[in-house]
Amino acid sequence: MGNISKFLIPIPPLAEQHRIVAKVDELMAICDQLKVKLQQSQETQIQLTDALIDRALG
Repeated sequence: MGNISKFLIPIPPLAEQHRIVAKVDELMAICDQLKVKLQQSQETQIQLTDALIDRALG
């Protein structure tokens, strides 16, 4: 483990770190929106399937 401490790990400047965090936050918000839309689409699909079955049997 002593060899690991000899490696330099580059860290971007603070301004770049803030830009990266802002972009990740933006992308996570988009993911959250997509998750909601997917759930809504799945609910609509179930409702349409039920309506088709009801109409076919009724």
